[in-house]
Amino acid sequence: MSSTRTTLPLVHSGKIRELYALPDDQLLLLATDNVSAYDRVLPTPIPGKGAVLTQLTTWWLSQLGDVMPTHLVSSDVPADVAGRALVVEKLDMIPVECVVRGYLAGSGWKEYSESGTVAGLALPEGLRRGERLERPIFTPAAKAPQGSHDENITFAQLVDLVGEQAALELRRASLRLYVRAERVARERGLVLVDTKFEFGRRADGTLVLADEVLTPDSSRYWAADSYAPGTEMPSLDKQQLRDWITNDSGWNPDSGQPAPDLPDEVVSKLSQTYADTYERLTGAQVLPSAPLEAPDEAPAEELADATEETQPDAVPAPEDAQPATEEPVEQSTFIVDVMLREDIPDAQGAAITETLKGLGYEGLSVRQGKRFEVDVDGELTEERIDQLRKATEELLVNIEVEDYEISLVGNYDEEPEHDHDHHDHDHFGHDHEQHDHEHGDHEHGDQESVTAEDLPPADDTASTGGQGE
Repeated sequence: MSSTRTTLPLVHSGKIRELYALPDDQLLLLATDNVSAYDRVLPTPIPGKGAVLTQLTTWWLSQLGDVMPTHLVSSDVPADVAGRALVVEKLDMIPVECVVRGYLAGSGWKEYSESGTVAGLALPEGLRRGERLERPIFTPAAKAPQGSHDENITFAQLVDLVGEQAALELRRASLRLYVRAERVARERGLVLVDTKFEFGRRADGTLVLADEVLTPDSSRYWAADSYAPGTEMPSLDKQQLRDWITNDSGWNPDSGQPAPDLPDEVVSKLSQTYADTYERLTGAQVLPSAPLEAPDEAPAEELADATEETQPDAVPAPEDAQPATEEPVEQSTFIVDVMLREDIPDAQGAAITETLKGLGYEGLSVRQGKRFEVDVDGELTEERIDQLRKATEELLVNIEVEDYEISLVGNYDEEPEHDHDHHDHDHFGHDHEQHDHEHGDHEHGDQESVTAEDLPPADDTASTGGQGE
């Protein structure tokens, strides 16, 4: 395993990351090159891994900062940890991993193929391996002590653990973050299959996104250009290591035996995969990080000086770590609401209605719909609106069986709640009699994501594995 060389006071050491004390209620979050699988730290580090985790987290936080507050204070860190550490807020961390699954993969696919459910949540019949779910599913996992397995829990158990209001807040934040990140990744040629988020609170109670974010350690990525539901798609993340352990290592993580050294080819491939995923997302190369060495003995007064002043030794993160800043483009957001026509049977809506009756909710009838968020770049002209209507009819809606409504929504992404009574809508109708289109089968992967504000409660899914490392 790798070790670090900073002389700052160590606050906490996990499987992958270490926390060091800084003044003003701040911490130095440092990523080693260690790698873990099945809650075990393996003996062979992965060169460059800590740099990818740190620099990709920094990039993703810059993409998500308008969705919610993040813990990042600065990427200006002491030179002896440059490239693999961040200055972050000290937070009261919530001991829960908030997992969001957007595609049917991993343990979710295994459960679905056996029972038609994912973590007990019934899904439509006939879904294929790797297929995009109609809407993302939120699942929590309770964090376990190091060396133990995190425990998948239901939403009701999450309510018992953190309270109803906090549970709802965690679910909402996780879904909003995933929806944004899935779209950003897709624009850069990657499919964000599933991921996990962690959160903490400031002293005033503000919920803050913390820890690593959307890295190949905490997320599952596929290449969009080779996305093929029904097949086993190559992973661009730590799944490669899990596959080697399961299929080729001969080691059982639950056997109590020490983990084996990783073969050179496994180390090299995983190191390159992490770097490639970073470059695909950011458009930049990973910056070299400070080497990892065990620190020499340091006098007590030197340690004290380190905690009092770190900025004289600080080095700014090179500007080329981020993609070039582009001029802002005028953008309008539309919501496309789609419902089955009333004369078309709605089997899933009927099933939900019957379930509600069984739970004692009489007099409620449910019809299932879909919602798409569409961003339109450039000046909003009648020609652009007509283009949107045409795209809706040709790609998002089967007008033989569905009705739809297009709504212009101001500042949609930044609204804390989606309330039709508090937005300026511009509705555009349509006439079924005027259209005679042929509609084929459309893959979910070609559709825009629903927005997280409009997602209904979802109880459980399987965890994608962990942080707290």
